[in-house]
Amino acid sequence: MNIDLKVGAIRQYGTQGQLSRVAKISESRLSYLVRGYAEPTPKEREALKKALGADYFESQPPVGRLS
Repeated sequence: MNIDLKVGAIRQYGTQGQLSRVAKISESRLSYLVRGYAEPTPKEREALKKALGADYFESQPPVGRLS
């Protein structure tokens, strides 16, 4: 899980949904990114950097799906 991304979304926008609208990323895709199930595309990474003012994917590698 990308805790930094989740916390950044909540601190700055109140919900992941609001961040997804600002960054123009679907809520389901943003959820996958937060959970670490997927890596952001360069376009998504740039949109999130602009929306949050930082790169929240450099601090933690994705965990992947836990079974």
